[in-house]
Amino acid sequence: MLADGRGDDPVPAEPGKALTTRRRFLGKAAGAVAVSAAVAGGADAAGTTPRQASSPSERGIYNAKDYGARGNGSADDTSAIQSAIAAAQQNQYGGVVYLPIGQYVVTAPLVIAGSNILILGDGPLATMGGAGQNDGKSTTIKPGAKWAQGSATQPACILFDAVTAGISVSRCGVERLTILGSDLPPGRQMHGIATYGNVGAFSITGCIVGSIANKSSSGITNTASYWPTAQGSSIIRNLVQNVGGDGFDLASGDLTMEHCHAQGCRGNGISITARAGDTRIANCRSDLSGLNGFYINVPFGQYLGMVQLANCSTQRNLENGIKIINTASDKISPVYLTGCVFQGDGRGGSSTAGIRLSGPVMATISGCGVHVNTVDVRSGVPLYAITVASDGVSPPVMLSMLGGFYNAITAFCDKIDTPITSDIRVYTYTGSQWNYNKTPTLTTEI
Repeated sequence: MLADGRGDDPVPAEPGKALTTRRRFLGKAAGAVAVSAAVAGGADAAGTTPRQASSPSERGIYNAKDYGARGNGSADDTSAIQSAIAAAQQNQYGGVVYLPIGQYVVTAPLVIAGSNILILGDGPLATMGGAGQNDGKSTTIKPGAKWAQGSATQPACILFDAVTAGISVSRCGVERLTILGSDLPPGRQMHGIATYGNVGAFSITGCIVGSIANKSSSGITNTASYWPTAQGSSIIRNLVQNVGGDGFDLASGDLTMEHCHAQGCRGNGISITARAGDTRIANCRSDLSGLNGFYINVPFGQYLGMVQLANCSTQRNLENGIKIINTASDKISPVYLTGCVFQGDGRGGSSTAGIRLSGPVMATISGCGVHVNTVDVRSGVPLYAITVASDGVSPPVMLSMLGGFYNAITAFCDKIDTPITSDIRVYTYTGSQWNYNKTPTLTTEI
């Protein structure tokens, strides 16, 4: 409840445009009271009535069009948007940089080097329908053919840069934006949205990143080459489609990821690596990736390395549905899978599987499933429901599989190396795609 008694009321960005809540993004109680009073003309905490705010920027909202942005799909809006960002950064409480519906051409990274900054677009939230389908109905940033990294520390369309800031950056993010890289040359590396350095309490919500051809480019990424990296990120309801590298390449500790979709990316669909421990992923999907649907490689011990996935799914990825790997022989990486389904992965053949354990991992798998698909390979894939291998490091430490149904063509398990400890009780069917008149087998060992 705010000081004027109205609760957490929304602050209008512009008449007829999207609403945002200053308290939600800036997190300052005093700032929330000031905004409430400025918009409604109500009393502040002392019972006095302050004067009406005279401009959107005075309320902490910086409309890029007030700084010269056109949003017409042809004019270069880089400087105008960067000027709005600079103005918000000069406010001690930060602000909302608002881009109304339109198509904004940029030719360099948009760099945020301060805390409490939200880049806010307009229009529908991201859906699973595909990048580009909301053109003309949403806020779209479209890097031009001459886009270049220039003096920015990282090649990203939108970059939150704590290294340039020289301090940790926190409470910032992006919401309701589409980034389309279809005009970029294939050799031009550009991530869609990236953080660099110690960026905390960072969020991306309702965004689409698509059509970036370069194979070294990721849709949404925490750059892990600088330590400390991002902490406490929330990645909610985003779509990454048809990028040359990984869809989501995240190395953020204490990460929450929900309702995200990676589709048609040439790398891994969703990659969780480095120090991205204590990570929670729910209701996410990855399909048609050139590598693995999910790739988990967090070799930092039982606390820092813990990753949880719930109710996630994959379909028709080239290699494995999910690959859980640990490349450090002196660490154990615990991963928990609950209610996940991996379907028709392993289009590349060989020893690909719905689930692959590689190195000293500890996997607890409950109520999950692997299913055969005959769309891409007529004989059916995956060949194996699960593959267990040391891959030159050491065998998996523990495998617990309780409940669920596992359908594969060749065998339930490709046991290249035996886990140190295993506890198995699942139903399996191998040899072909299962249907209702075939009887599964209760399997209690790999």
